[in-house]
Amino acid sequence: MAIEQSAEKSFLDAALYCEEEKWGDVDEDNEDNDDDDTLSLSPLLLLEQELFWEDEELQSLFLKETQTRPTISFSLSPSRKESVHWILKINAHYSFSPLTAILAVNYLDRFLSSLALADDKPWMMHLAALTCLSLAAKLEETHVPLLLDLQVEETKYVFEPKTVQRMELLVLSALQWRMNPVTPVSFLDHIIRRLGLKSHVHWEFLTTCQNLLLSVASDPRFTLYLPSVLATAAMLHVIHRLEPRRAVEYETQLLRVLKINKEKVDECYEVIREFHFQVAQMLQF
Repeated sequence: MAIEQSAEKSFLDAALYCEEEKWGDVDEDNEDNDDDDTLSLSPLLLLEQELFWEDEELQSLFLKETQTRPTISFSLSPSRKESVHWILKINAHYSFSPLTAILAVNYLDRFLSSLALADDKPWMMHLAALTCLSLAAKLEETHVPLLLDLQVEETKYVFEPKTVQRMELLVLSALQWRMNPVTPVSFLDHIIRRLGLKSHVHWEFLTTCQNLLLSVASDPRFTLYLPSVLATAAMLHVIHRLEPRRAVEYETQLLRVLKINKEKVDECYEVIREFHFQVAQMLQF
């Protein structure tokens, strides 16, 4: 999604410095700014216990992200890639939220981590992908299509609803009914709320980061990184595109808020950059 140039500077000048502005002086140039597309830098008067609660929430996310981390076998990469692509197509077809797709991929990867699916039986992988998308949609969406209606977009296999329902019980059992895992979106949402980003420009920044996460979801290399690392690398990738000359400043601010390992973030960032370079090269042919 394209973000207008004027809006880009609004985000980058306001968002990542908002945390410090909570205790700083008001920027005189922004005191009287009534533009709906910009975010005022006036201090956010947060009580100490509110800041403590935010740190508590962040620590909880860090703790829980390791509890539902998938460890899939790279031998399943081809069939997994095809299944994730299908999930993304159905997600787009029904205009489901990005979180629905990310949850579905998380369920699929965790399911693959717990059971050894035969790679020579692609219908099993597709049934697992359909089931995971169905479960994610039931959790996240307000309107969920019938199971037969989910099987669109050049679906190779069509399963009866009772077959999918039996598979749902198997997946739920394998995931130990942990259906609200910490995902990269969890950390994106935390940053958006913590920095007080409320204008539509900042929500477009969030959407851009979410779309970036969806674009790399089929690559199994990204399962090697914790959600916090992947979310931070995604935000930095978007920031580098918008304001490359000041990206280091914003990176410092972002890492300060999240208190996250820079080396891992840099490594993940390079993988994202390499992935998009490869995609761009393929599109040229």
